[in-house]
Order: sequence, then structure tokens, then C-alpha cells
Amino acid sequence: MYSEILRIIEGGLSNDKRKIVSYSNRLANRFEKDGDSAMAKCILDVVNDVSRNGTSTMDEFRNIPVDSESRMKIVEVIPEPHERTKVVLSGVVKKQIEDFIELINHQDDLEKVGIDISKTLLLYGRPGCGKTSIAHYISEQTKMPLLIARLDTLVSSLLGNTAKNIRAIFDYAQSRPCILFLDEFDAIAKARDDAHELGELKRVINSLLQNIDSFPASSILIAATNHAELLDKAVWRRFQTSIEVGLLDDDLMKELVSLLIDDFDCDFKNDEKRIAFVVKLLQGNTPSDVRTIFNKVKALSVIKGINKITLENLLVGIYNFNHNNASVAELVLYLSQNGISQALISDTLGISQRQVKNILSKEK
Repeated sequence: MYSEILRIIEGGLSNDKRKIVSYSNRLANRFEKDGDSAMAKCILDVVNDVSRNGTSTMDEFRNIPVDSESRMKIVEVIPEPHERTKVVLSGVVKKQIEDFIELINHQDDLEKVGIDISKTLLLYGRPGCGKTSIAHYISEQTKMPLLIARLDTLVSSLLGNTAKNIRAIFDYAQSRPCILFLDEFDAIAKARDDAHELGELKRVINSLLQNIDSFPASSILIAATNHAELLDKAVWRRFQTSIEVGLLDDDLMKELVSLLIDDFDCDFKNDEKRIAFVVKLLQGNTPSDVRTIFNKVKALSVIKGINKITLENLLVGIYNFNHNNASVAELVLYLSQNGISQALISDTLGISQRQVKNILSKEK
């Protein structure tokens, strides 16, 4: 019983609501086992009453730190989400992410047996592959608010202020239960032997490393970068887990396409051959690209009053996304090469069938 009371006091002094609730529940269980049901109920009533008060969470995130030069906020607070972020990941990446989530969700049990393990995760890979979505997903699965700091916008014209901003972010994050997410991590964590970097910026990098080192094991840190090759070697050693997030293979792309058409009328939803054909056309695009393509096609179908994804409209969306300023002639040829009839091409592009025939005849 005394250990639970000490943990609750620790949670109160460090403003760790998670620890307070967890050990209060354990204390209530102790009283219940000892036959003091009235005290157990009293504790649980207080805990449940506070948990139902949704405003308390956001109250904890007042006084967001700002840059002293620009007076702009240097972090964004995303409260505990209510909607699920749907992410499509390879088996290996998914297993690593789930292991990291389990590490967070079982930190009370780890503390109880004296295991003090760092909860730090570095996500790297090309833009648009889902690193930010993974951070949101982890926030949802752990029911912890996400504190986002985009380091590319954090750098002040006065580099001394940049070091202060970093310190302010880490202080702010560890004073309340949350996940600190450092996006565009390479903006500050570049290798210190880069000949093009100023000595002052190298001191900023040293400051970043010191802040990571002093970050409590009970706090959670996620960083993301599109340029892993630029990171200082010492940075890699600061992270308990590092995961490369890459492009989707055919099976995962099919899973993403199925996910994107699941809640919208689609004329090829149950046609495996056509879905496989679409998957093939989408290869090389990142998950973010694919979501953008489908969202644009959905939006246009609603505007036109169709409210349906058709194969021909999706093909136009794919081509337009990958080819800026595509001409009508290019679209006609692309649709024809991919098996769309002249009548459908005419209807899709809003041109006459004679014009479609003329364009195709010139290419023969």
C-alpha cells in the first residue's frame, strides 16, 4: 500500500496524470482486498470523476512555449484522438510499432519490477510513406496526447534562441503525460562534421543531444526524418528503436486501395482484376500520394453529382497527379492504352467522340 501512495505522490509532483490514475486504481484494489470497500469506492469515484472531465486534459496544455523572437508557438498539441488513424504497414514495421506501443502501455508493470527502459523511436524514410501517421496512430493506441514540434520551423535567425526553444520543448513535454514528436528531425540533428554547417549550429545539435539524454525514461519521444543519411551518428544511439518506413508492395497497396474505396461507392470494388490493375498503376507512389489521388477523385465525383469512383476517372486522377499540366491529347492516349472505350473517354473528358478519334488516329 505504501508503494502505491509513494507512486501517486510522485505522479502528482511530476504532473503525471497517467501514473496517478494507475496507482490510485491499484490502491483501491488493495483496500477492496483488505475489506474496506467504502474507501475503495471513494478512491474510484474520484478517479472516474476526474477522467470524465475532458477539459482537464487541455488545461494541462495551456501556456504552450513560443519562440522569443517571432512569438509564434513552437509546438502543436493534438489532444487524445477519438477517431482511428488507419495505417497500412508491412509485417515487419507493424510488429516493431506494436512492440513500441506495448512498451508504453506496460510501463507501469515495468516500473513495478524496476525496469527503466527508454521509450524513444526514430522513424525514417522518403516523404509520404506514413511516418507522421504512425505517430498519430501510436498516440491513439496509447491514449496519450501528441505534442508536435516541427524542427524545420523551429530554427530561429538567432541560433542561441534555437537552443532555448529546444530546451523549452523538452521541459514542456516532460512536465505532463504526452508523446513528444519531433518532425523534420534532420533540420537540427545533422552530422556535426558537415563542413557547410556553422559552429553555432553544431552547438545547437549538442544541445539537442543533451536534452534527449536528460529526457526521463517515463517520457515518450518519437522523431521522424526524410533524410536519415544526414543524421549525426550520435543521434542514432539515442533511440531505443529505429524503423525504416518505405513504399508499399503490391499486397499492401491492394490493402490501402481497398481501405480507400471501402466507404465510398466504387464501380470496381468487387472486381479483383481491376483492383490489381489499379495497384499496378499506383506502384511508385507513396501512401500519402495514393490518399491524395483518391481524395481528389472522390471530391470531383461529388462536385459532378456522380458520387462514385469510376475506373476511368481514377485513371485520369492518377495521370494528372504524376504528370503536371497534362494535355487532353495525353489523357486520351493514356485512357485508350489502358482499355477505356472511346465513348467513355469522350464522356470522362467532356469532349466529342470525333475529337477522341482524331487524337487516336494521329498516333497510329
